[in-house]
Amino acid sequence: MRKVHLRWKLSSLSGAKELNKIIEICDRLEVLGHLSVNDGGVVQLVEIELKEGKSIDQFSNLEFFEIIEQLEENEDGILVTMLCTHPLARSAIELSNIHIQPPYGIDRERGMELRIIGLSSSIRRFVALIRIALPPDSISILSINGEEQANSWKGVLTNRQREVLTHAIKRGFYNLTRDITLKELAKEMGMARSTYGEHIRRSESEIMKNILDKL
Repeated sequence: MRKVHLRWKLSSLSGAKELNKIIEICDRLEVLGHLSVNDGGVVQLVEIELKEGKSIDQFSNLEFFEIIEQLEENEDGILVTMLCTHPLARSAIELSNIHIQPPYGIDRERGMELRIIGLSSSIRRFVALIRIALPPDSISILSINGEEQANSWKGVLTNRQREVLTHAIKRGFYNLTRDITLKELAKEMGMARSTYGEHIRRSESEIMKNILDKL
C-alpha cells in the first residue's frame, strides 16, 4: 500500500483551462467529502470561498463541475453538493484499488493538493497519468507497510486540519471534562459549526487510520 501527496503551485495550473476558470471564480474550493461515486463522476460535499464580485451561479459555465444544491452560506464560505466529472476524477474512478482522500482542493495561496491511497501498482499507474496530463510540482510517496519516513506524520493532516485540531486541543475540547463545545470553538475561529465539526471528524479519522496502520 502507498499514500501519495501531490501538490501544484497556482502557476503550474496555467495549462488546465477548467481549473483556471475555478481560480477565476473563487479563492478556495475545498472538497470535504465524497457522497457518491459512479461511472459518471463523483458527487462531492464542497466548501467554496468566492472572490469578491463573483457568484456561485458562474459555476454553471464550467464543463466538468456542476452545483447540485446549495446547502448553507456563512462567513467561512458556501457549502454545496457538486458533481465532478473532471478527467482527474474519472481516472481515479476507472483505476481500481485507489482512493482520493478528502479534504483536498484549490487554494489561492497553497495551490492545489491531492492525497491518494491505494495499492502500489494502482498508485504507480495513476501517478504516471498525472505526470503526463498535469505534472505536479511535488510528489511525496509514503509506504504504509512499515517503511514510513521519519516525518511521515507531516503528510497525515492538511494545514487547515492541523490548525483546527490544534485550536481544539488548546481550548480543552479533548480534556476528560470537555471544557468547550464545537459551537464555541467554531465561533472563535469564525467558522460554521458544521464546517469546523467536519474538519475535526476528518482529522480524527486520518489520525486513527495512521495509528492503525502503524500498529
